[in-house]
Amino acid sequence: MVAIRKVEIVVVQQDPLDVCLEIWLEWQRKRSLNLGFHRRSAGLSSEAAADSEQLYDSMDTATAEAVEAMLASLPRHLDWAIRKQCGVATVWRFAQLDFGAELLDARAQLQKKLKNNIATRSFFI
Repeated sequence: MVAIRKVEIVVVQQDPLDVCLEIWLEWQRKRSLNLGFHRRSAGLSSEAAADSEQLYDSMDTATAEAVEAMLASLPRHLDWAIRKQCGVATVWRFAQLDFGAELLDARAQLQKKLKNNIATRSFFI
């Protein structure tokens, strides 16, 4: 006798801010593996047209750099809240502030800034 199990299918919609933050996190990890060498060597580049992987990589880099710039433009406690949420920062260093409330404010302000940025506005269409 075969038992039939019912498995629910759950579709999770990612919002554009989460997609941008995922790209930024991947860029953060990649940068830490390069040990300070952030750009490709000029000797390794070819004169041929860029392939699709190089194009997508450059678009992801532009997106991640835009997220980094927008985070740097936020007040320090809001920047720290986003970094704490993403696991980049380990400790919430602002004891007088409520992390949950600051995170909501930080996400709202960051989303507003990313909607206006030329490198990330296409995610929010």
